[in-house]
Amino acid sequence: MLFALLAIVAYFGALLWVMPSLANLENQSACRQPNTKAVFGLGMVAVLFHLLAVSNALFVADGQNFTLANVVALISVLISAVATLALPKWRTVWFPLIIVYAFGICSLAVASFVTGSFIKHLQQSAGLLFHLAIALFSYALFVLALLYAIQLFWLDRKLKSKKMYLNAVLPPLMTVERHFFTLTLVAQGLLTLTLITGMIYLHNFFAPEQVHKAIFSFGAWLIYSIQLLGQWKLHWRGKRVLIYSISGIMLLTFGYFGSRLV
Repeated sequence: MLFALLAIVAYFGALLWVMPSLANLENQSACRQPNTKAVFGLGMVAVLFHLLAVSNALFVADGQNFTLANVVALISVLISAVATLALPKWRTVWFPLIIVYAFGICSLAVASFVTGSFIKHLQQSAGLLFHLAIALFSYALFVLALLYAIQLFWLDRKLKSKKMYLNAVLPPLMTVERHFFTLTLVAQGLLTLTLITGMIYLHNFFAPEQVHKAIFSFGAWLIYSIQLLGQWKLHWRGKRVLIYSISGIMLLTFGYFGSRLV
């Protein structure tokens, strides 16, 4: 509980640095980029305590406690870690960071107060552990990519409506698009590896009680492949990209959490 509380405080501290700048987007004189070093420092502290809190809840004497609340908190810390580590280099991450840190706060609060037990023994199979790790990391990257798709859609609409204000916080549209493509491409590569390792290490991967996971996951892989191809060859952006991103993450969510992870 202490680690969760410290992480929540650090997340709130980081948000207090970010929110005032993003709340004054239309005021060019008042809008300035948040202090990157301060937000990065607080973010890394939050991620560290978040990880410690998740580790204490996840690793128990009998094995690994994969309750839904613990899994969501684990995915949340992965997203927070990626977004925070990208902060010094990617100016485009300011908008997603607000949702990422807010999600971290909510996931920690839920995991701290919701108790349950869903014990697994992943240490008995290194292959299964590897499969689960890349599946969770792939999902975390896809969630972050979805936040970028929302940002891309918003910026595209602002440009078309000619209501865009030039200031230090708003990132260039093409840069957001490039970062979004990079995130989706890496996540798609990990999803491909997830499907391959699932067929190798999960002996019941295509069993009737598990086949829905395979179907939803393959469906998501197909949707993301079409999206990436459309962006690369046809220069898709805006609403179409957002729809594909939402559809893909929904299928992955149904596949991963329909009846637990594995």
